[in-house]
Amino acid sequence: MLKEKNIINVSVIIPIYNTEQYLKQCLDSIINQTFKDIEIICINDCSTDNSLQIIKEYQLKDERFVLIDLKQNNGQGYARNEGLKIAKGKYIVFVDSDDWVSNNYIEFLYTQIEKYNLDMVSAEAFFYDNSTNCLFKKHLIPADILNKTEVKKLLLLHSTTLIIPVWTKIYRKKFLLDNNIHFLCNWHEDNFFIFKTLVKTTKFKFMENKIYYYRVNRNNSTMEFLYKNFTYFKLFKDLKQMLTEEKLFDQYKDLYYQYITRLTASKFTILTSQLSTKKLTFDFYKFKKLYYNKDFVKNFTVRDNPLSFKIVLILFYLSLKLNINYIIVVKFCKKINFIKIIKEKIKKQ
Repeated sequence: MLKEKNIINVSVIIPIYNTEQYLKQCLDSIINQTFKDIEIICINDCSTDNSLQIIKEYQLKDERFVLIDLKQNNGQGYARNEGLKIAKGKYIVFVDSDDWVSNNYIEFLYTQIEKYNLDMVSAEAFFYDNSTNCLFKKHLIPADILNKTEVKKLLLLHSTTLIIPVWTKIYRKKFLLDNNIHFLCNWHEDNFFIFKTLVKTTKFKFMENKIYYYRVNRNNSTMEFLYKNFTYFKLFKDLKQMLTEEKLFDQYKDLYYQYITRLTASKFTILTSQLSTKKLTFDFYKFKKLYYNKDFVKNFTVRDNPLSFKIVLILFYLSLKLNINYIIVVKFCKKINFIKIIKEKIKKQ
């Protein structure tokens, strides 16, 4: 059967901002894919380094490259949305410009989504530590083709794994368009995108194959900024608004409160040494004012969490309930290695 003119199977969308050091490795991994029927949409988000020139060089060598050269830096979410607007592919794949992929990355994802007629397929990734040059694995929760609300909730709650990032996945473009799924133009755009994708899909699959290489611990990365700034409050507001507009908030209320609790408790724990106690204290009490209510208490649980994080969640909950500064609690617990002591005592029992 002849394919309609200008129809492409897969659009690869790559937002690019000041990643000249890693960009060629990323683009080489895309052009060397075993699956060839792709377009490669590069969105230069007003880079100040040599990234734009590198994209133009690749564009001259390979006609599959499409360049969007933004004149103002608006962030990854905005850049990806611009790529989505012009994408011709039946399916969409996102790749970050400081990462790279295995040569069968697109072929594997495409084969799975076509074979089972899905909205989304997700694989796993290797993590590459840029400071040590070491490659290591993080485990994803595997799931078969499922559409139960309980499964979606379980997946979304485990946001500390590879569930949240938009890379490692392939999406049916029609599904994204029909459900108005796009990126918010602020921090944590991945969280909102995947949250809405999983809530709206009835056909998805998670695979254990590791075919994406995610670079961590590089200077000036987006994650480096996020770990130095507490920016979740806007995300929480947007998620609640989305669920309310979709008439799904009552159905997902338990997930919503568990989700914001997990993210906040873990973020405060990580950031204690990077932000001032005054700033973190302000944010803790802001969270208490906005979200500590009857629904929060009703839906609080430590179920389905490893022991160390159960302890974190309990400390966070008690701090809210007893009106104790959680940041001070965390600092004290770190000083005495509280979690390690508890785990060792449990082992001895």
